[in-house]
Amino acid sequence: MIFGFHIMTGISEDLAFKIGGKLSRHYYDMPVNNSIRSMMVNYSFNNYYLWLNINASVLVCGKETVDIEFVREQDFSVLDKIFKLHLSEIFGKDIADMLPLLKNWGLHIMRYGLDVKVEHIDELMRILEKTSIPANHLNPQNAISMIPPFDYPYYKGKLELYPKAELIKLNKIDYKGFPVECERDILRLVLIQKRNNMGSAKRLLKKFEMSWNLESFFNPLIVTNTIIKAYLDMIGNGDFFKYQSALEYIEDKVSNFQKRRFLTDLVKNGSNTKKDLKLLRDIGINGVLLDPDSKFYVIKNPFDEILFKCNMYTK
Repeated sequence: MIFGFHIMTGISEDLAFKIGGKLSRHYYDMPVNNSIRSMMVNYSFNNYYLWLNINASVLVCGKETVDIEFVREQDFSVLDKIFKLHLSEIFGKDIADMLPLLKNWGLHIMRYGLDVKVEHIDELMRILEKTSIPANHLNPQNAISMIPPFDYPYYKGKLELYPKAELIKLNKIDYKGFPVECERDILRLVLIQKRNNMGSAKRLLKKFEMSWNLESFFNPLIVTNTIIKAYLDMIGNGDFFKYQSALEYIEDKVSNFQKRRFLTDLVKNGSNTKKDLKLLRDIGINGVLLDPDSKFYVIKNPFDEILFKCNMYTK
């Protein structure tokens, strides 16, 4: 569920130079089963900082994987020990012991996501092109690697969706190991957010008196709320209907004449207001309609499956 994250911590000048002497040896040739994928030291605001790029699947599962399991991450007493071992492998135990536990590092960027099985993925991708998702986010050719590089500071938290099979074919998933057979109809959702762009996270942090350290952002409420909100903002709930099928659905489901006429007009004339779209979604119709030449009359929105998985994650 959490693909990876960028974390940072302040360090002394002496420690910065000790670490700097070890960076060149590992920067482009990291141990395969080490969760630390890249690192750097910088100097700003009169202080030295160590930045790490972490692959969460290696940290939690011990190996890189193309599968996103919907289970809670291990508790930090376990992750802290593994993290210290990975630090020691790269920097040596003496330096690793001088660095804080994983949960105490500050979060800079979090990369969330999940894999979900969908129906008719090719047609679904055509539909999603009509939503507010940037077009380049639907093209596997434009997919970035599993964990973004450090020169990725201006990302605005847009949701990306890719067919997972295509990502594997294009070698766009950070995976080292045996080839993996992938089902055709798997959609991968990806959401990268800088800490200062996590509006819902900020509210939760304040409400529950949580800190800005990494541990707070592993909170299931923050993880699931972030994914669900991003999906609803850009796609919304409700299934995708062909025009005539939507009209028939309204006729069958809505008994009130005034409401039925209003919803029918919405389907015929369209609307961009969230209030109007919500009225359609409340009865199960997404505001985005299938193309007239589509061979389908209705395609299920994967939102219900996403919501189900997210709810399971919070239990």
